[in-house]
Amino acid sequence: MISVVVADDEPLARDELIYLLKQCEDIKIVGEATQGAEALEKILTLKPDVAFLDIQMPNLDGLTVARKLLEEDPALMIVFATAYDKHAIQAFEVNAIDYLLKPFDEERVLKTVERIRQRVGDSKLDSQNETLNNSLVELLKKIAKDSVSTVAGQFQAPKISKLAVQGEESVVLIDPKDILYVYRETRDVFIKTSSKVYSTKYTLQTLEEKLASYPFFRPHRSYLVNLNFVQELVPWFNGAYTLILNDEKRSEVPVSRAYVKALKDLLEI
Repeated sequence: MISVVVADDEPLARDELIYLLKQCEDIKIVGEATQGAEALEKILTLKPDVAFLDIQMPNLDGLTVARKLLEEDPALMIVFATAYDKHAIQAFEVNAIDYLLKPFDEERVLKTVERIRQRVGDSKLDSQNETLNNSLVELLKKIAKDSVSTVAGQFQAPKISKLAVQGEESVVLIDPKDILYVYRETRDVFIKTSSKVYSTKYTLQTLEEKLASYPFFRPHRSYLVNLNFVQELVPWFNGAYTLILNDEKRSEVPVSRAYVKALKDLLEI
């Protein structure tokens, strides 16, 4: 039996991947994680054969988690999940690991599982895996240094100057600095500025990655907030909080318990 931990802060993506993996009789899901720090702790404790890591997660991004894990266990197999990152796709195409693009394709997931099967349980591959993973650690360090910058544990993508969204009659270019927050209702995602609300075809996770070089934070699985507009942090219920923004309507954004510590650490409170 191949033991697996799946780490992804998007519930729908995490559930979809787990469902696809469970179709394989020799795969056993031994743990789930919704953020980087939790993923690191669970994987080190549960010691699975394979860790499926989303690249973009709160607290610690998937790259940072991978580096820390491989320093502790060079033989651990890691599969990355990514929504769009071209650099990651090129960099992760090595024998020691695999990658999956979102949305997940069943045939591609099965191909990944087959690659895992070829490695797990073969003692001849242990030293090879360790050597390749040591190379991966160096590769990840290089990616972190050359392609991105890491601030407060967040994966930083190249900075974009404008975000294109569909308006009523034309394409509107929004300055990321003008975005108050982004939110999801069922399957629809909306961008809120001080004057308007725009519907977008981007997923919340894709927007989080595109806006990673700006001061946006994920306080809730359905929200992404611009910290420059946050005025108050108000206790709400059962360990959760509410963010009050400084726009005219004093907009409110929820902070779920899972993200409170990361937010307080980021704000140094």
